[in-house]
Amino acid sequence: MTRRPEATFVVVLVGLVIGVGLLSRTGTGPAQGNQKQPPPSPILAELPSTPTPLPTPTLDTLSLELVPTPTTPPTLPPQPNGSDTTPKAAFAPQITLPDVESTSIPTPEGWNPPPLEVPLARNPNDHFWFIRPLQSDKTNAGIITYPFGSNGALDEYRIHHGIDIPNPNGTEILAAGDGTVIWADWGLQSEYEYIGCYANVVVIEHDVGYQGEPLYTLYAHLYAILVQQGQHVESGQPIALTGTTGCSSGPHLHFEVRVGENGYNFARNPVLWMAPYTGTGVIAGRVTFASGNPIYDAPITVIDIDTGRVAFRQGTYAGPGVQPDAAWDENFAIGDVPAGRYLVTSYYGSTTFAGEVTVVPGATSWVDMVRYEASERDE
Repeated sequence: MTRRPEATFVVVLVGLVIGVGLLSRTGTGPAQGNQKQPPPSPILAELPSTPTPLPTPTLDTLSLELVPTPTTPPTLPPQPNGSDTTPKAAFAPQITLPDVESTSIPTPEGWNPPPLEVPLARNPNDHFWFIRPLQSDKTNAGIITYPFGSNGALDEYRIHHGIDIPNPNGTEILAAGDGTVIWADWGLQSEYEYIGCYANVVVIEHDVGYQGEPLYTLYAHLYAILVQQGQHVESGQPIALTGTTGCSSGPHLHFEVRVGENGYNFARNPVLWMAPYTGTGVIAGRVTFASGNPIYDAPITVIDIDTGRVAFRQGTYAGPGVQPDAAWDENFAIGDVPAGRYLVTSYYGSTTFAGEVTVVPGATSWVDMVRYEASERDE
């Protein structure tokens, strides 16, 4: 049987189409079968626009490179006064407790009271200059079992120079105030220290200061950094994503406020600088020996006078490495306390201390701790 020329042409054409299709699938097309794909890179949120003339960073400049934490810190330059004041504790692990007990006010799940607007200073010594670094529908208060100045319930951790705010990986972190990013990298190195355990870190030098000194906020253990050094940011602008990089037991934001210098020993209690929740204030006080020296790691119990119930349990700062506020000179401070009347108690050895305080919304209230038994040997 003789094949017609038209049929032969159709067969050849179909063969060419199938051949080209096979070549495209085995050549430059996507990998097929069981070939292992490279792990996905962290997703970086798109940078919001800023009013500065700085060029908008690209994803290439913001790609997250997770490198091992250096095991040997670099040599630090000498201090201006010639003495070695390097904070050795800065090289210790930054540990966070695994719980997520973070807000002291019982609220519906997934919601926090709105914070007050800043700047705010209803008390002459107050300086609530910063917003909370996470949105109100996220956890935006530090865990109460490891607050600033604490070394843990069993004295098992190093003294905390910030607060830990737990949130899932990838939660947006906000700039606490207007300022310029002076550090956006792995670890933190300054003229005072190198802290590798903080892993991905952002530090902002703010446009406003306090009593002639500069103010800094620090954000650590980040999953991704969304800004670059030298960039100007506005209050509330996303600057990073929460993570668990570095020495961390779970995803959270380690948040610090530094006054005067960008150094570990210049950290101050963030609850004295962040906007209180609506309807709440801060209790600050000082538990001391008869000589006036502070008593470290003394338990603090706060009792609601109207209900007789314990509202808070905390402690005084755990050691001399914690710097008190210049205006308050406190050795304990408790944030997010609902307005009301409270009895604050403490003890050291056989000596007990107590004082009453009325918390005013949006302000710090000072409690005078009176000694009721003075049988302990003063130190």
